[in-house]
Amino acid sequence: MRNRMNWLKWPLEHYSISLLIIVVLFVLGIYGMYVMPKDEFPHVTIRQGVVVAVYPGATAEDVETQVTRPLERYLFTYGEVNRKKTTATSQNGMCIVMVKLNDDVNNKDEVWSKIKHGLNNFKLQLPSGVLAVVVNDDFGNTSALLIAIESGQRSYRELKQYSDDLSDRLRRIPSVANVKTFGEKKEQITLYIDRQRLQAYGIGDQLLVTQLQAQGLTTLSGSISNDEQQIPIYVEPTSNSEDEIANQIIYFDPATGKVVRVRDIARVVREYPPHSSRIEQDGHACVLLSMEMTPGNNVVQYGEEIDQVLEEFRQNELPDDVKVTRIADKPKVVSLSVRDF
Repeated sequence: MRNRMNWLKWPLEHYSISLLIIVVLFVLGIYGMYVMPKDEFPHVTIRQGVVVAVYPGATAEDVETQVTRPLERYLFTYGEVNRKKTTATSQNGMCIVMVKLNDDVNNKDEVWSKIKHGLNNFKLQLPSGVLAVVVNDDFGNTSALLIAIESGQRSYRELKQYSDDLSDRLRRIPSVANVKTFGEKKEQITLYIDRQRLQAYGIGDQLLVTQLQAQGLTTLSGSISNDEQQIPIYVEPTSNSEDEIANQIIYFDPATGKVVRVRDIARVVREYPPHSSRIEQDGHACVLLSMEMTPGNNVVQYGEEIDQVLEEFRQNELPDDVKVTRIADKPKVVSLSVRDF
């Protein structure tokens, strides 16, 4: 009892030392609160993924028997796959398997890497019409920051170039895990075929497409427009310009020496796909960059490092009519929460 009283009396008798210890601990606590790893959402291990097999033109029954069942049997050869919670869906031209790993799996990335590698070899056993077997297991990654690159004067091609340059710089930051691009619109070259001219030259639709492909042009699709009596044929943009495509020969009559070029029966236009979705910021066309942070880092410091790169990029690379805006700003939210605390 006496020893206990001595320990209680000592802090009171030496209150200056006690106060110093309290102040040091308080300062260390405040300092630790600012330098400790911080994030808005805790890192959660999601042991679930999706395996999709694309089989164009096949019915749901064909997909079920030729793709889904063999794929399920192969996936169940992995002991880490939870058979009871793994489900498969067959539909026309596609098979979707929701794969659930066992709860005792600690390193899910290693398991999914093994499954992906095995599926590359297993695809050879599927019908030749199966175009791809795609695996997606990145469900636990959340965006730490959304950056919009917008302009009221620039095309999507120019905005995409700026976003690629900015992405390359942001990936140099060690705490940046991944940078994804959204809102990109790819250009296409459209041939608006005049049906009356096509019939006057005696050229059929199939002959036209065949000749275009023979010239090295990849046609994406074709359809008939009843309003203007034109056939839009979409051509994948390559190194060919509109003039080069317009001068392509699609028909030659050896008897008369008559040559029919694309410009004689079509209007060649470089444009963006009609009725396609787009992303806007303040009414302007924009491209979004979604950034993820490596787990275990300080999201506030992460935001400061990104701000430094953005400021240098604005000053050295961007013209005045292109604006970079931070939309979803997790570093700012976390910083305000820490200050309020």
